[in-house]
Amino acid sequence: MAFEDYQQRYEQPINQGAPNVFNLNGGSNVLRGNVVVDATVTITNAGAAGTAIGEGGPINLIRRIKVIAAKAAGSRYPNGVLVDCSPRSLLRFATIEHQGKFVGELFGSTLGGGVAGVYPIYLSIPIYFGDSTLENNVNTALNLNAQDSQGLPVYNAVQVKVDIAAALTELFAGSAGTMEVVGMLRWYDERLQLAKDSIPLRQEDHELLIQAPQWRLVDAAMPADGAFTSWLVMAEQGQPGLVLSDSILNKIEMQGGDINFDCHWMEIRQAMIDEGFYDPSQTMTGQFFIDWTKGLLQNSNRAALLQHRFSVNNPSGAGLDQLRIYTRRVYGLAQ
Repeated sequence: MAFEDYQQRYEQPINQGAPNVFNLNGGSNVLRGNVVVDATVTITNAGAAGTAIGEGGPINLIRRIKVIAAKAAGSRYPNGVLVDCSPRSLLRFATIEHQGKFVGELFGSTLGGGVAGVYPIYLSIPIYFGDSTLENNVNTALNLNAQDSQGLPVYNAVQVKVDIAAALTELFAGSAGTMEVVGMLRWYDERLQLAKDSIPLRQEDHELLIQAPQWRLVDAAMPADGAFTSWLVMAEQGQPGLVLSDSILNKIEMQGGDINFDCHWMEIRQAMIDEGFYDPSQTMTGQFFIDWTKGLLQNSNRAALLQHRFSVNNPSGAGLDQLRIYTRRVYGLAQ
C-alpha cells in the first residue's frame, strides 16, 4: 500500500499587496494543493460599496497563483511555470471535483458586498494535480520525489507564489473604502507515494478580449505545446463586473489530426451534465467545460496540431466582454 500524507505544510502572515511565497519540501507526489486564507478583512470608509469584479470578495483577495519548478540537471521533467491561474479558474474547475457544485468561501461570506464592516473568512483554493476525469487520477500528480523511476533527479526547487490584492477596488470597482487583511496564509497538500513516474501537467488561464461579434475568433494566446486534457471556457460579460453570462459564446470548433469537434454552447452544457461533471440543480451560467480525454490520458489532444475557433457575441461593446480560458496540458517525459 502506498503511503499517504495530508497536512498543513506552511503558514505565514499575509503580506497584503505583494506576492507571498512558499518553497515546497520534497517527497512523494502531490495530488492536490490548497492555498488557504484564514483572516479577518476590515473594510472602512466605504461610502459606496462598488460593483463586484468577477467573483468579488473574498475570492478576489488573491490576484493570481503560480507554481514554478526549477528542474535539476539531467531531469526528464519540464522546467518553468506549472500553474499560472486566477482564483476564478481554479475554483470553477474544482466544481467537477465537488460533485458538480461550486464552493467559494467556506461559510459563504461575500464581505458584505463591499459595505464597511469586519469580516472573518476562510477561503481555500484547491489546485488539482491529480485529475478525477482520468481513469487513473494519480497519473498527473506533481512529482516531488528526489529521483524518478530511472534514478534521475526531478526538481531542484518548487515554489508557490500567491499574489494578494492591495486595495478594495480590486474586489469592488468604484468602492470608496479601504481594506485591511490580517491573518494567515497557509499551504496544505495531499501526497501519495507512487511506485512509478507521473506525467508532467501544466495549468494556465488567460483572457481573450472580444472586440466585435465574430463567427471564427481565434485565440492567439492559446498554448501551442503539450497536449490538452481539458478546457474550461468562461464567458464574462461587461467591464468591470465580468459577470458569467450565456449571452456571449455561440459555439466552439476544433479540428486536428486526432479530433473533429463542432458544438453549440447548449450541447456543450448538456454534455457537462450527461458526463456527470456538473449538477444541473446548480448554476452553470457562463461555464463551458470540455473533457478531451474521455478518461484516457492517451486521448489528450496535441496542442501544436490543433485549429480552434470561437463563435462569439459582443453584447457590451468592443473590449468589454471576454472569454477566460483555463487549460490543462500534459507532456511526455524527455528521453
